[in-house]
Amino acid sequence: MNTPLPDYSQYFLNEFVLDDSFRQWVLQPDEKSMTFWHGFMLRHPEKQAVVDEAASLLLHLNVRFNDLTSASQERIWQVLDQAFDEQLAEKTSVRPLAGWQHFMGQRSGFGWQLAASITGFLLIVGGLMYYKLLPKEQRIHTAFGENKTVTLPDGSTVLLNGNTTLTYTDGWTDDKSREVWLDGEGFFTVTKKKHLGSRIKFVTHTSGLDITVLGTQFNVNTRRGSTAVTLVEGKVQLSKPDEPEGRIIEMKPGQFAATKPTVEAVEIRDEKPDVHTSWVEHQFIFDNTALSDIAQQLQDTYGLKLVFEDADLANRRFTGNLSNQSIETLLATLSLTFDLTAYRTGDRISLRHNP
Repeated sequence: MNTPLPDYSQYFLNEFVLDDSFRQWVLQPDEKSMTFWHGFMLRHPEKQAVVDEAASLLLHLNVRFNDLTSASQERIWQVLDQAFDEQLAEKTSVRPLAGWQHFMGQRSGFGWQLAASITGFLLIVGGLMYYKLLPKEQRIHTAFGENKTVTLPDGSTVLLNGNTTLTYTDGWTDDKSREVWLDGEGFFTVTKKKHLGSRIKFVTHTSGLDITVLGTQFNVNTRRGSTAVTLVEGKVQLSKPDEPEGRIIEMKPGQFAATKPTVEAVEIRDEKPDVHTSWVEHQFIFDNTALSDIAQQLQDTYGLKLVFEDADLANRRFTGNLSNQSIETLLATLSLTFDLTAYRTGDRISLRHNP
């Protein structure tokens, strides 16, 4: 029987530091732990600050303790004191002295229990100190409308579109595949690398597809459980995370692949790459694109909600090239093309036909 997971949304600093799953994610991350904790942070962004501080404390313990600054040592002992005080509060209604003073002056049976707790935790600390320079998770998130270039440990680059999260561990080694996790949209330029005569794989994980490359340029858009891949240069291999190994789909330059949560097959077709990669050049390129698809793009990337007061209007199609530096220019162009008036209130934009 599986043990239910703790409610991490209610955890505080010391509870994260003492949690086995959290320590594994920080100090020895693997695909399972990264997937779980990445999903947790997406669901609970309010815990970002306390998670960052807890991770920092654990990583401090990962170096020789005597090498820490006085401020770092004091912060670590403060967290330990807090944990011990909370244990004591569960045993007695009397307010204890400061953690270490109370421990040194306590002669009761509980004092030995507390000593055992301290000893156990110090054994954990000793184990953490054994590891040096272990990989640490890096998590980069862009705001709505923001583009950001990330240089990965191997020199590969990822240009992130707005409202996108990229996650990976640093400290890549030549004997393992290079792996990143993407939620949103990114344009990848992957550096070719070899080890002992063999090329080192580069894998991009999304909710719907794993994309494996050896050196290439490609665009990935993963929103609401769907994943779309546009191959610009080179060769990529696609596989579904929940399917057995061996079922591989190969893409050629100029091809577009898409998968949806409710559809088992991966759709592949020839398309103009520019339609899907124009954002890299700060442009919108629409090729017979439904206004409903344009609305979805504006919501995903810019946080704007486009509302059509006439349901049939959402099915109208638009072709044109525009700069994506001004949303107002796009709205004005759509208004002139379809004889509309746009009403904007904050992030909500209503489009209606002129009388």
